[in-house]
Amino acid sequence: MRSLFISLLLLTCGALFAQPKQNSPYSRYGFGDPINQYFANQAAWGGQSAAFHDVYHLNLLNPASYAFLRATALETGLYAKYSHLSTATSSKDDWSGNMAYAALGFTLRSPINEALDKVKSPWQFGMGVAITPYSIVGYNVQTIDTLPDLGIVINTFEGSGGTYKLTWSNAAKYKNTAFGLNLGWVFGKSVYENTTTFADSLPTFFNNRRQDLSVSGFVWKLGVQHDFVLETAENDNTVPTRWVTVGATGESKHNIGSTFDNLFIRSRGLLSNGQYDDADTLESAFNMRQDITLPASFSAGVQYVKANKLKVGAEFGYAGWSAYRNDARPGTFRNTVSVSAGIEFIPDFASYNNYAKRIRLRAGGYFRQDPRVIDGKGLDDLGLSFGFGFPVTLPRQQTSFVNTAFELGRLGKGTSVEETYFRITLGFTLNDNSWFYKRRFE
Repeated sequence: MRSLFISLLLLTCGALFAQPKQNSPYSRYGFGDPINQYFANQAAWGGQSAAFHDVYHLNLLNPASYAFLRATALETGLYAKYSHLSTATSSKDDWSGNMAYAALGFTLRSPINEALDKVKSPWQFGMGVAITPYSIVGYNVQTIDTLPDLGIVINTFEGSGGTYKLTWSNAAKYKNTAFGLNLGWVFGKSVYENTTTFADSLPTFFNNRRQDLSVSGFVWKLGVQHDFVLETAENDNTVPTRWVTVGATGESKHNIGSTFDNLFIRSRGLLSNGQYDDADTLESAFNMRQDITLPASFSAGVQYVKANKLKVGAEFGYAGWSAYRNDARPGTFRNTVSVSAGIEFIPDFASYNNYAKRIRLRAGGYFRQDPRVIDGKGLDDLGLSFGFGFPVTLPRQQTSFVNTAFELGRLGKGTSVEETYFRITLGFTLNDNSWFYKRRFE
């Protein structure tokens, strides 16, 4: 089982680095399109994370949740996204998809050892590693204008690449309060290219600007969660059956390093060998180094939980994106807020002869402000989500899950380009409680 965990983790990590092909005009601004860091389970009910913890599932956004794990959990996921882009005069449909995440989390105190020793400590510890896409750059946009004295001018904007985040999570819990720390490394490379063609000139010539931006730097996040126990099991008052969880996460501004190349040329065309015809270099600069400032952020949430039956939660988040700085690709950014709410319901957790009653039903909604300001207007992301958690019993009776999430939303309503999207996430959660088990010989 352990070899299966490691093999799946390595395969998923390899697939993650195959950047998806997408056409998102807004990804040319800022850091690209930001990627939500929650997994399929949380995506299905609005992206609940600040107050979410579960003995079966990982929650990368609040590291304190790792202390509640009672088994080793491997989570992988993939997604597909349909986008309908529309302007005042045209529209376009686009499909994209890729691996979404790979994460491994585990408890550092085996519940099997505790049962055999008949000693239950008030302390619990958890740890995990994860690799996720952090932002995506992918667009191919063309505009055609007729200008006085210049005639027809064609502008083509193309971009590709993005960034990833490698995260190491650590958590400790004393009784009902848990604290956690995420240490992360953001890295990646994006390419931005802008070609202006003067179609009516004799001979025809064009200007081409290519910018390569590589980033790498350290980031961190703190998290805390506390359970207010409302009810315990009749035969064991140490086992909660109903409680309210409050949670919060926070991080300060981060400065990450970047290397920037800029090449601007004028040419009469591109030859068959890939070289520019009669090219003049108008601007060139290579290996320029600078810091990029990522914003401070804060989130807080609350969840009501009835064990193996019901979860209801809401969350608020804030990020100070007006402090974002990227001199290589400057832009206008605003501070953002986000709100989300959702519910998870299990008809009958212990149903013996009706599998459908054991399926976890999830639904939620969200409103998120995008930090990018385009033509003086901010982008707002409003959507609904729903999904299912299908329990799967593996050898040694470990309950694992296949999770699905469906998100329907609209980004940029009232702006020059509106995006209506439908995103499907399929996640796999494998659980095994034999890690760190101390075998005994009589």
